Amino acid sequence: MKILFISVILYFAEPVSTGVIAKTDENCLNCVSRGKEWCSSMKSCDVLWCPSEHSVFNKINCPQEERDSKYEYNDEFVRKKMLITTAAVNSNQPQTCFDNQMPTMKVYNTYDVNCSSLPPAVPCFAYTAVDSTQKVIALSFRGTQNSMQLAEELITYFYNSQRKFSTHGNIFSFFYDAFFFLWDSGLHSDIVELRKLYPDYELWINGHSLGGALASVAASYLVDQKIFKPETIKLVTMGQPRTGDYDYALWHDQTFPYSFRIVHNRDIVPHVPPQLGPGYSLYHHRTEIWYPNDMEMNSEFEKCESADGYYCSATLDFNLSYGDHGLYFVKEMPAWGGAGCPTLWLK
Repeated sequence: MKILFISVILYFAEPVSTGVIAKTDENCLNCVSRGKEWCSSMKSCDVLWCPSEHSVFNKINCPQEERDSKYEYNDEFVRKKMLITTAAVNSNQPQTCFDNQMPTMKVYNTYDVNCSSLPPAVPCFAYTAVDSTQKVIALSFRGTQNSMQLAEELITYFYNSQRKFSTHGNIFSFFYDAFFFLWDSGLHSDIVELRKLYPDYELWINGHSLGGALASVAASYLVDQKIFKPETIKLVTMGQPRTGDYDYALWHDQTFPYSFRIVHNRDIVPHVPPQLGPGYSLYHHRTEIWYPNDMEMNSEFEKCESADGYYCSATLDFNLSYGDHGLYFVKEMPAWGGAGCPTLWLK
């Protein structure tokens, strides 16, 4: 009886051990392409058990190769540079923000348009700026400005309205249309002109909330139209909602070496629109930088290797908050930027 018991154990145990060892060198993309589960923590395919936050079923969540150091996330750079360019768009006079925080940056133009094809009118706002000292062109988009705009975004989503984006999947129609209202209002000609005037400058593209989605669309369109090369763009968004479908997110990840979505703790907006099913599913592109804290100076953050799965901020499940959406790097994004980014700011 003892021999039979040992034989049964060996029969079931041996394939598990052999299988895991044989597959440790397998590539994640090959694994999920066969419909299997990749475990990123074990670097193995089709294991018996994998922690949910390390479980990968889609190509979009396969771990990426290590970045070149010049494309790495840097907290100090984002706090001292990208936070300013993102906040400035909340003022109709963004130069005030630059004068207070980054005086070498000069506004080139602003764009204030109705970005709805339906009544009543809803506003969208963006600016372009140039910094000859840092050799940078900046482009930033404002977030949702009123309840009517938010209502149209939600209604459009529940009608499952999407726009085909070149050969790279689909984009949520409200974001797509809003970008082109701005693009056709003079942004197109200004961006082309700036590219000619400053051919060796980087392009920083930013936005908070809705502005983050518009920034994603803008970066993608400029690359698709070959106006800018992806390696010259630094895309940083804060509190960005899901913007496009799976194919769009996958193309984005394969195209942009420097693209970061910053999420403050329990911010609810990065989790909308919700993924209700195959026909309604929008996906985030990489890379989430999650601050599970108050984002004070020297706060720790997590760099999330997946694009849109059960990881980082998604592990909060339903413990989400709108209060964390407006507060990034200890600044109330609409209010601080709207006030001209004052040096002394009392929360």
